[in-house]
Amino acid sequence: MSNDFNFQEQLNQIRATYEYDFVGLAMSSEQSAPFHIKWRYVSGNLNHRYKNIVLRSGRGIAGIVIKSGKQITIQDMTNSPYQDQLFNYPIIQSEQLTSLVAMPLWRQNRVCGVLLFGQRDNKPLPENDVTHFKRFGPFYGKDMINS
Repeated sequence: MSNDFNFQEQLNQIRATYEYDFVGLAMSSEQSAPFHIKWRYVSGNLNHRYKNIVLRSGRGIAGIVIKSGKQITIQDMTNSPYQDQLFNYPIIQSEQLTSLVAMPLWRQNRVCGVLLFGQRDNKPLPENDVTHFKRFGPFYGKDMINS
């Protein structure tokens, strides 16, 4: 991991620039449990519950994005397939998100992280397309090999 990239500062800047209520970065643990995914950095959080969320690949929003390598966009949580199973998506519940974009972050040809942009109180996602990020610190915004 690059030590000269300040993830927290970048998330704060993205949140302010693009007018999101919440921005978070989830990554798998590189030490003891590489399949455990945690929210490492957040900006605009309502509480500290995100620190207790531990997901496996394929579980939760971040786990699904890491496993599939595909972005998830939810314009309106009340009309989404996720609405009936919110207990499976703790970040949506604890941060009271009503719309979100979760994009995969690639490194060495595999998804190593998830950048999540969220809104609360039924605010629409901003018009600015956040998925244009080519790089985020040591990560790429898309799979460079298969694109």
